[in-house]
Amino acid sequence: MAGRLVGLIPAAGLGTRVRPYSANLPKSMLPINGIPNLQRIVELMRDQLDIREIVIVTGYCAEVIEDHFGDGRAFGVDIRFVRNTDLDRGLAWSVLLGREHIRTEFCVILSDECYVASNHHELLQPGRRGAFATCGVMEVDDVALIRKNYAVLLDGNRITRLIEKPRQVDNDLLGLGTFVFSPEIFAELERAFAESADGYVEFVTLLDRMCQQGREIIAFPVRANYVNINDRDSLFQAKFNERAVLFARRSIALLVYAEGHEQRVRFSLQRYRKVADLAAIYLVVPADNTIATEAAELGVQVLTCPPGVTLYGEKLRYALDRIDHDLVILTEADYAFPGRDIDKLLAYIREADLVVGTRTTRQLIEQGSDLQELVRLANVFLAKLMEVLWWRFEGRFTDVGCTFRAIWMSSYRQMRGDLQARGAEFAVEMIVEALDRRMRVIEIPVNYRNISRSLYRKYRNRRTFFRILRLLVVKRFCRGRRSRPVST
Repeated sequence: MAGRLVGLIPAAGLGTRVRPYSANLPKSMLPINGIPNLQRIVELMRDQLDIREIVIVTGYCAEVIEDHFGDGRAFGVDIRFVRNTDLDRGLAWSVLLGREHIRTEFCVILSDECYVASNHHELLQPGRRGAFATCGVMEVDDVALIRKNYAVLLDGNRITRLIEKPRQVDNDLLGLGTFVFSPEIFAELERAFAESADGYVEFVTLLDRMCQQGREIIAFPVRANYVNINDRDSLFQAKFNERAVLFARRSIALLVYAEGHEQRVRFSLQRYRKVADLAAIYLVVPADNTIATEAAELGVQVLTCPPGVTLYGEKLRYALDRIDHDLVILTEADYAFPGRDIDKLLAYIREADLVVGTRTTRQLIEQGSDLQELVRLANVFLAKLMEVLWWRFEGRFTDVGCTFRAIWMSSYRQMRGDLQARGAEFAVEMIVEALDRRMRVIEIPVNYRNISRSLYRKYRNRRTFFRILRLLVVKRFCRGRRSRPVST
């Protein structure tokens, strides 16, 4: 009977860090919806393959990775680290470095591959173990993916060729970064490096040579939502894959912002309570308010801020820090944004970390609203300025002041430490911090009808305009000395 597998994760290369657009962001592990991808691989090995001993080979970001995992006990495994100080020798060298801790059959999963809802547990089934090597393969529709990775040719279940970055693709099988090896692989790696003239061994090419020499290398068909994370778009795709699988089980909360004296709060809350997808409704109010009792009578959870916490940004931070749901919708207590538009936000939030509304579509600004033309133009100007300043981040915006939005709480927690704005500029700061972390922000048109004067009197003035302008300049040009982690 085959013994328990040991895990080996080569995490020495660039695939283990976010390559930020902004030089202000340090290196860190790739976050997928708030959880580092390396942690996801550790958990996959633990939960699906019953692995309890894992070797992580580090290089770039070694300290960050080691600090995050420690000895592994917090994750239910025993983790040992080996540092690769010679990164130019490639993946094969990282695998070879694990030999001092591995004496039995072991599983390798590359650190820049994300698997959601996979069938890795089937590697433990009878007949899957005992070969010199097992390689994960997957049927794909896009042959360009195969050209970027490696191709696999089969005779039954046995692999006959492995071709690194093939020019010609003969089938639809993509070679993956999931492997199971006999410890005999270490002797072959040592021999290959000893014979290499330049000290480099191409790992897949070595496996191909083993095939042609008669070594038994078998294919393991992987079923999963899979992404090889190597750029911004693939990072977004990895996030989407997980959200799409888990979306039906997500918990959505509505956070209603109030100044504390709105006259139509009962009407607003009654309307929002009709939205079927909401697990909870929260109303955030200042200590000095006249609406908390009325809201509580409707079954709404009231979050009363401490005395002195009275501005838009600081009240929202206070509330968001106390909400434990997967996804939060932000809106206003005067029903400026109709409940039916929540479905619009939810339609796009699977694709993004933050979805914000825009009130600048004239056809959707309802009669009786107080969004004057000058105010609309000011919002458009500031939005376009933000768009230009963060042009490489591919955000496209027409409104900086819209408070109607949806955000994943995992995304909010990543940026929480750098959300410092106290007033209305908090809405802009949230977008900027999301962009700086390579998060996807999508703006969509929403219906708008605001007949309340509470927010108008407090924030719709020249002072707010210049506070937002200053925030944009400071965030873009004046914080280079601050060190802000992408994820931990």
